[in-house]
Amino acid sequence: MKKKLTDYNLNERTALACELIQEQIVDQRVQLHRWRELTFQPAQIDTGYIGQHLVSLISGIVGGGFRGKGDDLEDGSEVKSANFLDSEDAKGAVAPRWNFQCNDEEGMESFLSYPSIFLVSVDLSPENNQRFRIWKVNPREHQNLNERYHEWMDVLGRPKLQSPDRPGVNFQLFPPRNKSNDTYARHGNGRSNGFTKIQIELDDIQGSNKIFHAEVINNDVILIK
Repeated sequence: MKKKLTDYNLNERTALACELIQEQIVDQRVQLHRWRELTFQPAQIDTGYIGQHLVSLISGIVGGGFRGKGDDLEDGSEVKSANFLDSEDAKGAVAPRWNFQCNDEEGMESFLSYPSIFLVSVDLSPENNQRFRIWKVNPREHQNLNERYHEWMDVLGRPKLQSPDRPGVNFQLFPPRNKSNDTYARHGNGRSNGFTKIQIELDDIQGSNKIFHAEVINNDVILIK
């Protein structure tokens, strides 16, 4: 009989997560770069669903459905992924983000009712290693995030959703910067018609902690404590 996710302990699931990264991102990226040399097409890997697999392995919580249906995780938690690898634009800039899109007020307010929000970042470390990190965030307990989200709903979210043409809205968080030791997300552009810039700490703060960190060193996926 096949083993279920609950049959594995955390150390075993973490080892499987490293194996998944090696197979689905590291090795696949090498192969895609080979094809890029021939086709001149983008070589960026879609890490969205891979991120959900990683979170299930680390958290021990299975997904809520198959083929894109259902919640990201069985307990109703949300998973968001941002991938910096091979994402440069024509000017060499990279700006992936964690997007929280919604089309009505109920969906907008559901952000604050998620049991957890798991934020996955795939980027490069200052040493130029491929780096994989996951943070577990409680949107009710993280004071800085909670206050900004309420401000965003009042200033931008509700007015847009209550307008006659009912456009969708998108709360965007920028992950820690590529090739940096930053441990915070960012929100706000600082413009006169926007939101002030703030840093939303993710490491070891009430409402958020890093639950996984691995890097590719000498072509091997190494767990970072």
